[in-house]
Amino acid sequence: MIRICIAGRPNVGKSTLFNRLYGRRVAITDSMPGVTRDAVAMEAEIGGRPVLLVDTGGIGEGEAELDTQVYDRSRREMARADVVLLLVEVGGVTGEDEELLDLLRRSGTPSILVVNKVDNSERDQMVSEFWQYGVPEVVGVSAAHGLGMDDLEDRILALLDGADGEGAALASDAERPEDGEENAGDDESVGDGDLQSTEEANDAWKTRPVRLAIIGQPNTGKSSLLNRLAGEDRAIVSDLAGTTRDVVEARFSFRGTEFILVDTAGIRRRSRVHENVEYYAVQRALDAIDDAELAVLVIDATKGLSEQDKKIAARLTDRGRGAVVALNKWDLLDDRGNQLNAITDRIHFLFPVFQHVPIMPVSALTGEGVDAMVKRLLHVRSELHRRVDTGPLNQALQRWLEETPPPSGKRPFKVRYITQVSTNPVRFVVFVNRRKGFPEFYLRYLRNRIREEMGFAHVPFFVDLRE
Repeated sequence: MIRICIAGRPNVGKSTLFNRLYGRRVAITDSMPGVTRDAVAMEAEIGGRPVLLVDTGGIGEGEAELDTQVYDRSRREMARADVVLLLVEVGGVTGEDEELLDLLRRSGTPSILVVNKVDNSERDQMVSEFWQYGVPEVVGVSAAHGLGMDDLEDRILALLDGADGEGAALASDAERPEDGEENAGDDESVGDGDLQSTEEANDAWKTRPVRLAIIGQPNTGKSSLLNRLAGEDRAIVSDLAGTTRDVVEARFSFRGTEFILVDTAGIRRRSRVHENVEYYAVQRALDAIDDAELAVLVIDATKGLSEQDKKIAARLTDRGRGAVVALNKWDLLDDRGNQLNAITDRIHFLFPVFQHVPIMPVSALTGEGVDAMVKRLLHVRSELHRRVDTGPLNQALQRWLEETPPPSGKRPFKVRYITQVSTNPVRFVVFVNRRKGFPEFYLRYLRNRIREEMGFAHVPFFVDLRE
């Protein structure tokens, strides 16, 4: 897939242009400089052609360590791109802009100089002044108002068609191996021969990529874990809490299964969220839970649990998402055997909804326990997509009713039938003679038997009553 990188100095409107080309708000925008830090990449279409849009952090003369990482990451994305959209402001070119223009000319990468904030006729006339910088294509736009976007898209398509006509192969992601993917072909693949003929319709999920959200509080090591899994530095890592703002995606393959990793901003209590930027970052993180198939809740093993972890766990359960708890920075603990038992007991005590969730000690820094965590995630996924036939399910139900009958009295409750109605999330419907007043303890008994005997030991599921 063709990579189109949007680059420029801070606060020229790169994220606004990214959202405009993508068609909806994905990258966080704000008037505060330096909002975007990690590279945000999303698949989109321009004129019916599939492309990978990449929004980058502002490139300039940064001094702080975090700024330097942002700039280095942005320059690397420019080097990887097939097409670069260099964004400048109509007001004039700064020294930082000139440095980027020189870098772009020397790279030879097909590029367009996009002059932003052209929102009136006077500014439209100023666009011609930018041809002096020796860039083959100059387009004036207003990303905020959508002005000039048709012209920009036409120029992009012409640039791509011209490159194709000259035989300049714009490498696709499938042809260009990412860092750390050279041995991906050695992974075991899931083929049609592995599927039982009677289950082919239900097993289509095995060939789909897994969308895996990495969530947790700030500074627990989420970005480090993403980089470890992806095999490259996709997310910026810093001791500064709240480094990640936008949702950062990366891919990796494990035993024939492809994963789409989603690194999210650290989720804090609303009372501690003061900036607009952080508010939207946290909201993106919560939305990532809803969009994911699986999730890793990252907890700093050296600091323990918090009330906010409990709220994240509740949201995962409410959405029916499969999850594991990753006790990160495990390499920093002493007496780790006893520590694991103590932390596990504490999690089960504080988070009753997470009684079923696997708890995995890992170190994103050293890689310890990471493979075991991914293996467990694959097992959790298989439970999410498990379907129990109605016949065996009702045979088990009759046995459960005989072993522990529902309460009797003047108006006894009767359980007549059970069926599984969905997977991912897993949901059962139990038919009863009446719903009103049905004992919660007996419904809990049925849930426990389903978990123990039907193969749903590590995932949340729902049991609905119907008359």
